[in-house]
Amino acid sequence: MPLSKVSVGAIVLLASVGVSPASAAPNDGDAVPEHPTFTRDVLPILQRACQVCHRPDMFTPMPLLTYEEVRPWARSIKQRVEARTMPPWFADRTVGRYRDDPSLSDTEIATIGRWVDRGAPRGNPADAPPPVAWPAVDTWYHGEEPDLVVTSPPVVVPPNSTETYPEPEMETGLTEDRYIKWIQVMPGESRVVHHVLVYAVRDADDEAADGGPQGVRELLANRARGDFVGDRFEDGYARLLRRDDRIRLQLHYLPDDERSFSDRTRVGIKFYPPGYEPDYVVTTRAVSNRHDLIIPPGEANARSDAYFTLSEPTRIISFQPHMHYRGKAMTLEAIRPGGTRPELLTDVDRFAWDWQPTYVYETPLTLPAGTVMHVTAYHDNSAANRVNPDPTAAVGWGQRTIDEMNIGWLDYFHISEEEYAALQAEE
Repeated sequence: MPLSKVSVGAIVLLASVGVSPASAAPNDGDAVPEHPTFTRDVLPILQRACQVCHRPDMFTPMPLLTYEEVRPWARSIKQRVEARTMPPWFADRTVGRYRDDPSLSDTEIATIGRWVDRGAPRGNPADAPPPVAWPAVDTWYHGEEPDLVVTSPPVVVPPNSTETYPEPEMETGLTEDRYIKWIQVMPGESRVVHHVLVYAVRDADDEAADGGPQGVRELLANRARGDFVGDRFEDGYARLLRRDDRIRLQLHYLPDDERSFSDRTRVGIKFYPPGYEPDYVVTTRAVSNRHDLIIPPGEANARSDAYFTLSEPTRIISFQPHMHYRGKAMTLEAIRPGGTRPELLTDVDRFAWDWQPTYVYETPLTLPAGTVMHVTAYHDNSAANRVNPDPTAAVGWGQRTIDEMNIGWLDYFHISEEEYAALQAEE
């Protein structure tokens, strides 16, 4: 695998910093306990799929580490897991196979439901698994210090204020091109940082990259809620940071209702040794169509389509939908050369604007040159959308969250025709 990425509920890489990964989810065929308790049956589920976000100093509204913390929220937890809005993973489970899927099994959901219905008993403390030793929020997760750290200027986020999107730029100080082994975004105040985009920027008069602001050469990282570890590339794979690139951060701040915060976001980058040449260079593409994004007032299912043709044989690593308040669903399809039917690769059928996971394929998808990648976005501008700020407004593309976007982010790398033929022969 070229890419390791931890998203909501996934703690595979946390073992490298002294955290014991929780056990895997049980199979759906496992029996639901007749008399479930918190210590024996519910706490292991929370450790595996919930506590990575629901712990102190995180952006979530409450920690879920102890019985005393969980018990007041029991019925709410039942409602959220039964609706499959928590843990936040919105890809159709029958389409594609993904790494780091924190979804609860049917057995886990039924166990929580029965526990709540029977009074949410604590159980025997001796049945509880050991607490997970979660690392501090300011931890570099890959067990080593970065070679380069860039830090944004301080930004004060007053309580109950409007969303802001500052874009500071920093010099890297590099004297030669370097390949990135891992990159991690570390907000100073994760409770108000909604997401961070990390760009490699050229001269301002260069042509703007598709889906990005003027002067952007490459998107290096995209940190959304629930992504703490960032991207780590195995040997043979890397991103490229050129010596004359600057780092630009696009910071999206969501103010707290009561408290003021001062944030300084850091980006840590670990490089491969000087002179290292990877077999493959990973890149990111924003597949979007801002001109086709026209959402009439009250429209509950506005559709927009975007296309991108692969110029070479390619392996697709991951897909991440990006929309705002009115985002409803997004699909990714591949239309192979000469094909008569598109192939559905990912179906995110329940988009949530405040949780935007990256869906990393268990095995990178292999596609021939000439394949058309098709992203279809659906937006709900009706009054039935509970987070819709104004169903009477006509909405188009814009930076503000009250505007909209229809971006499907793709991470991928190109391969040769010979490699493509060899991979096809293995299938």
